[in-house]
Amino acid sequence: MLMTKRKPASVGEILIEEFMEPMGLTQAALAEAMGVQRKHVNELCNERRKVTAATALILAR
Repeated sequence: MLMTKRKPASVGEILIEEFMEPMGLTQAALAEAMGVQRKHVNELCNERRKVTAATALILAR
């Protein structure tokens, strides 16, 4: 197995680079679409909150 020194991508990084930027979404727009507070999305993007099962289901929709 090859060992790398790279850090794994964070949830916030994936959320921003793979979904929000290509779709032109702001944190406020994503929060409204998810039905959560803007603070919740901000904390996910800034790596201050972990993804729970409930949040994962909301994001999957």
